[in-house]
Amino acid sequence: MNKKVIVVHPGKQHSFRLAEALKKDNMLLNYVTTVYDKKYSLTHLFGSFLKGDNKKRFLTRKSEIFDENVVQFCEFEGLILLLLYRMLPKSKITIAVEKHIHKLVYLKTIKFAAKNNADAIVFYGGLSEKHFELKNRICPNIKFIVDVPTPTNEYMQKVLENDIKITGDEYIRIEQATTWHSSEGKIPIRYKLADGFLAGSEFVKKSLTDFGTDANKIKIVPYGVDTSRFTLKDFGSENQKVRFIFVGRVNRRKGIQHLLPAFEKLDSDKAELILVGQYDENDVLVKKYKNAENIIFKGFVTQDVVTELYKSADVFVLPSLGEGLAQVCIEAMASGLPVVVSENTGITDLITDGNEGLIVPASDTAKLFGAMNWFVENKKSIPDMGLKAYNTAKKYTWDYYESNAAAAIRELLGE
Repeated sequence: MNKKVIVVHPGKQHSFRLAEALKKDNMLLNYVTTVYDKKYSLTHLFGSFLKGDNKKRFLTRKSEIFDENVVQFCEFEGLILLLLYRMLPKSKITIAVEKHIHKLVYLKTIKFAAKNNADAIVFYGGLSEKHFELKNRICPNIKFIVDVPTPTNEYMQKVLENDIKITGDEYIRIEQATTWHSSEGKIPIRYKLADGFLAGSEFVKKSLTDFGTDANKIKIVPYGVDTSRFTLKDFGSENQKVRFIFVGRVNRRKGIQHLLPAFEKLDSDKAELILVGQYDENDVLVKKYKNAENIIFKGFVTQDVVTELYKSADVFVLPSLGEGLAQVCIEAMASGLPVVVSENTGITDLITDGNEGLIVPASDTAKLFGAMNWFVENKKSIPDMGLKAYNTAKKYTWDYYESNAAAAIRELLGE
């Protein structure tokens, strides 16, 4: 008899993919969330007033695969939170509302699971002592599994503090304030009491085990990308300069405090850097490098533009201080780009140093310069490494993720 699993996420993230994987494997009992585009729902009504890209993004909160399995709790509160994310993304008010909704939705879900004889619930962070107390009281046999898409805030605090010691740049405390606010100096009880964990990479696993999680409870399930959207670039059309491309928020967690100074040391006649993603024009780093001759800040662009930018680039670079599994890197590899990545991107699980690209320590500007300069000085090696990157990326599809995720859940449930 198949296990009955509930997936609950007050937002969305990649929880849709997990729910779809479990539905296809006949294990999904329900998908519980707040904001979901169901007919006659508040979400559908609200979405009808939106226009253009906003409407498109909003109405992606729908699945053709598990629509009949959706249960909504706290929908109105979830819509308010979406507004707060846009208006006050880093405020304490937004963080407090988010925590409150997580707490409430999880309590309702546990009671719902008990009534419907679920075998397990998959959560996405936010589990507190009260949730475990309720579990022990009304449904002690239901397994609590936590999907951890990114390294834990407690671990990232250590990483960011170390970066501050190296660079002396304190602005990261403001930029990444939620990392400190979210943990409040306590080690979440879920790290020890949950029955199982799904982690996107070894880096995420380490962020759990360093704070007391039993390694035997953790299953690593790398995420996928829609590789069909990306095609192998034409290596015959060579750029005069080696064109490096960075994709993501242009901020310190992504490592720009190391990327920009490292790139500045390269021969400007031989290299250029394209930065794709939102940035703060008032950031001192942005102001310093914004007018550099060989550094281009593209800002936010749509996904179709990103795809074309990959094709025109030579090497992808992401010196991030902490990722779960950097999907943009898989996208770049699926376009035929070799990569320069930090050890903290999760991508080190997928590639071999010197094969599909080069791996450098996080927060090490000198090593980052050395890796980028290697590509500048060994330009002829780019096509071969790019082809290897392409062949590696092709297997990390969402189908691959779904089969691994379903298998991991079954293992955690003792099958």
